[in-house]
Amino acid sequence: MSNSDLVAILARFLGDALVLVLLYDFFSQPFRFYGMDPLTQFVWSAARKICLPFETVSRKIVRLPDRDLTPLFALVIVLFCRGLLYAATAIGSGGGVATVVVGVTLSFLELFTRLLIPGLLFLIYIDIQLARHQESFIGNVFVMILHDIAKRFVVLIRKVLFSYKPLYVFISVFIFLSLFKWVLVFATLLPFSQSNVMSAFPQILQPLSLDLIDRPLLLLPVVMFRLGSTFLYGIFILLLLNMLTSFSGLDPYDRFAVLLGLVCSPWVIFARRFFSFARVGNIDFSVAILLIIIFMVQGVIEGVLRSLGGL
Repeated sequence: MSNSDLVAILARFLGDALVLVLLYDFFSQPFRFYGMDPLTQFVWSAARKICLPFETVSRKIVRLPDRDLTPLFALVIVLFCRGLLYAATAIGSGGGVATVVVGVTLSFLELFTRLLIPGLLFLIYIDIQLARHQESFIGNVFVMILHDIAKRFVVLIRKVLFSYKPLYVFISVFIFLSLFKWVLVFATLLPFSQSNVMSAFPQILQPLSLDLIDRPLLLLPVVMFRLGSTFLYGIFILLLLNMLTSFSGLDPYDRFAVLLGLVCSPWVIFARRFFSFARVGNIDFSVAILLIIIFMVQGVIEGVLRSLGGL
């Protein structure tokens, strides 16, 4: 691994961590009167340190009575600084201002393609699973934030929903987000498709092959496969955590365990129904089989992406 790759990885990781902290701080503001759970307290403390240099400036520029925009102002600064670090990894190409423009563009593009769009898809899925249990989580700031954002988004796209059944809502959201990501990637990268500046950046920073920008109809299935692969990866992690908590001796009535169980319940029910043979005494291996299948499906998706030129 070269030094430029290492810088890119560290800049991406730190940038994503700071962005998540700032977004959580921004969206949790209306729910703090319920009290601060350990997660909210930690994020609030971290965000105050990040936002401190921008707090006064932000309040002078934009004043809103119901919500402080300081975290979003700080988020823009963080993304811009990460873009400068990205540009530093390709500074040897001699692109000058163009290199900085591409670096900052990639940094802001990653906010949507790697965090907001997959995160919103997950958020809708989680909210669907928790919809019948919302009263049980009153006072849980994290769950209330998820429900508030999901509700606002569904209301925003309600005119394109042909049904409010959970499965149809999820499929509609997946298609809508895929199309949005497709348009965003195409519109953002098209100006650089004929430039050699992008090729100077480490491979890890190049979201899609620039060859696909000239073939937008091929770019669309690549974007959809990529979003589907990201969702399956998240489900894989959640199922793995759920399986580990069941073997860890964690109190089954612990709020984290209950929340994780509700989110994973459709997949666990599916696994136990179709892999009932995997139960040996008190030990159930059906979820482990499902994990292997998800891993294999992800491998197939990655192979399809390679054949389409999306990697």
